[in-house]
Amino acid sequence: MRKRRATARRPIAQELSAAETEKMLNKIGKTLKNKRLARTTLESFSYEINISRSAMTRYEAGGDMYLSTFLKLLHGLDIKPEEFFKDV
Repeated sequence: MRKRRATARRPIAQELSAAETEKMLNKIGKTLKNKRLARTTLESFSYEINISRSAMTRYEAGGDMYLSTFLKLLHGLDIKPEEFFKDV
């Protein structure tokens, strides 16, 4: 049996720094808020999609969220992901 030669694993993609991640989350949150404000109030939207107002406020402020939550927000806003990211 042949021995495998040890190779250094190279990352597939460069990792985002914490600052870059925070900046992107803030942009996403700001865009979510602007799209939601054009449609309805925070209270009404939160009730419609069954997300607490505090969670919605956190997401609009740039808080981290699950991808499934993000998709739920987009569905509630009746926006496709590719449309959303045109504005980010």
